[in-house]
Parts: sequence; structure tokens; C-alpha cells
Amino acid sequence: MQELTEDKIYQILEQKYPELLLDYVLLSCEHDYLGEETHKQAVITAISAFNHRKRVGNNLNPPHFYVKEENMHGIRYSIQDFFSDTESTWQILSEHCRAREAPSHMTYWQAFSEPPYTIPYTKNDFHKINHLLFPVQFRNALEIYSWNADFSNYFNDGKEWWGTALWSIYDKFMQRFVIIGASLTD
Repeated sequence: MQELTEDKIYQILEQKYPELLLDYVLLSCEHDYLGEETHKQAVITAISAFNHRKRVGNNLNPPHFYVKEENMHGIRYSIQDFFSDTESTWQILSEHCRAREAPSHMTYWQAFSEPPYTIPYTKNDFHKINHLLFPVQFRNALEIYSWNADFSNYFNDGKEWWGTALWSIYDKFMQRFVIIGASLTD
């Protein structure tokens, strides 16, 4: 697996959304897709990619991030729930995930829209970014996992106060992973 560092999406995110505090990593998947195991390898690759960035979340010059693979636990996440942008969905998912002891009950919409610092982005921006990353006509080809926050020091900032989340999204049509992470502190 290799990061798609030249992908135009990175340039768009940097230029149009410089205050966005989520961490996005795009990866090619050149070998056979093996479900959760391939998702796990994508997450490990993404955490490693954070080590080459000047900013991760709201942390300038972040520490070296490590992964304890034996502590990783992911669960399948529905496509509809992942792209939902309503508060009621957040409340329903929160209860549902706690009952199932899911790795995270923070929704992608909540991570995008409610960071500890005010951002100038709206639901419209959320939809624009997602359309770039996951064109609507191909969303049924996605497989999404939500990951726990006990396998890497990447999550330390978010554990202090705001919260943590990490999703791995495999696009079967494009044979590409998008890893989205959230771990912020005040």
C-alpha cells in the first residue's frame, strides 16, 4: 500500500479547507483485498504517513506516531450512517454503538462539524469534500470500518478532551483507501 501523495484531493483540501482539522490519507491498494485485514494494513500505513506531515490535526510538529497492531479492533460501519449529517443520527449511533461496545461513537459529521476550535465550514463543505473523495454514484462500492483508539499514540490528544475517531474506507471501484482520523485537544 502506498500513499497517493500527488492526488489532487490533497491540494484541494489544503487550498480550500486549510482550517479543517481532520486527517485524511489516500492510499492505493495494489494487492488482493482481504476485508478487515486489508483495512488494518491501510490504517497502519496511514498512521505511518502522519509521521511525514508537518501538521496532524491541530498539532504542529507532531510526535512520532506508533501502532500496537495487537490492540487494533475494527467494526463494519454502514455507508448510510457514515455519510449522515444530522444530529439525531449522532444520538442514535451513540446509543447503538455503546450497546455493541463499538470502537467509537463519534460520527464523521460530528468530527467534521464540532472540533474544539471554530471552523468556517458548513454542511455544504462536508458534502463537497465527500463528493470529491467518494462520488455519490460509487458509494455503494464502499466498505467502511470504524477503529478503536487504543492502538496508537495518535489518539492521545483527543483522549485528553474532545474525542477520537478513525475510519478506513475502501472504495472497491477505485481500489483505493481513504483513512479519516480525528484526534484533537484544546
